[in-house]
Amino acid sequence: MSRQLTKTFAVALGLMALTGLACATADDAGKPITYSLTAKQNYDKGLAELKDENYIEASKFLTFVKQKFPFSKYAVLAELALADTQFQRGNHQEAIDAYKTFARLHPTHEKVEDGYVAFKICECYVRDMPGDWFLIPPAFEKDQSAVRDALRELNDFVDKFPESKYLKEAQQDRREVMRRLIEHEVYVARFYLDRDEPKAAILRLESAIRRYPDSGREADLLLTLGQTHLQMGDALTAKQTFLRVVNEHAAVQQAKRAELYLDYIKRRYGDNPKDGLAHG
Repeated sequence: MSRQLTKTFAVALGLMALTGLACATADDAGKPITYSLTAKQNYDKGLAELKDENYIEASKFLTFVKQKFPFSKYAVLAELALADTQFQRGNHQEAIDAYKTFARLHPTHEKVEDGYVAFKICECYVRDMPGDWFLIPPAFEKDQSAVRDALRELNDFVDKFPESKYLKEAQQDRREVMRRLIEHEVYVARFYLDRDEPKAAILRLESAIRRYPDSGREADLLLTLGQTHLQMGDALTAKQTFLRVVNEHAAVQQAKRAELYLDYIKRRYGDNPKDGLAHG
């Protein structure tokens, strides 16, 4: 990185830090608020502030409901809304703790039974996954523990709430999470291939195929796996793998590429590629 670029980047980081500090100070202060007489009135005010993204004010109203009207139904609703406030502020770990506490204290609440609380926990994990930022490695090169946590929660949600109205969105998140994990597995496999360690690459790809079924990326994984076997000179296993692509994923583009590889194997090794195993 050039000295000028380094200096520019440092200045930008400094400005971001100062801006963040100013925002945090203003955010912590909030604005003067006036509490109302009833639990419902304060709860409604809290929701209105939450909708307007005035999180400090929302928290004050909702906390007031919990403390001043502990036996009201609105105290329970305020507890859940406080968890939502943490979520919307991006405080995902705090939100997870709040949602889990709510589910433990109110297991029969409608928002627990319909899957809302569990789905919001899933969303927290999804939003905590590493992203792509300028000047740092792409997401698939980073530690994937947060992504695996998200998949665990989403799998659990799909199993426990098959009739939930949040199921479709959870399944979409699940596909995205698996895509991220598979991209990482392919990245690691290519890392091994670049260092002439094809056996390690094969183990990585085979593991990804077993661990992430129905990911929508099976054809990519199988095609890469077949290419790796062919590179190692194992034409028989390569043929079997390419046949899986053709037979199991005939409608995708990878099937056409697999057919080209099968044609190449037939021309080079004949109908019984085992005879050419040592000639790869």
